[in-house]
Amino acid sequence: MSKKSIAHSFRMKKGMLDDDYELYEDGTIKHTYDKSQYPGGLNHEKILNINQIDDRVKNDFINSAGENIELVKKLLGI
Repeated sequence: MSKKSIAHSFRMKKGMLDDDYELYEDGTIKHTYDKSQYPGGLNHEKILNINQIDDRVKNDFINSAGENIELVKKLLGI
């Protein structure tokens, strides 16, 4: 059974490198990012918790939550 994505934050680092966060209904956060444009530098992933993300990402989650706004706020502790 797959987890349902309920909010996201899509950003770029240095103009060309992905820096994306995805929040799932169970509170899991997947951070997908690029370290560099060179071989081995693209498409890295980490699983994070709420305490490991900054306020900008939390605000993006709230703004993108749509119908899941109450669940997102609960998961963020707001």
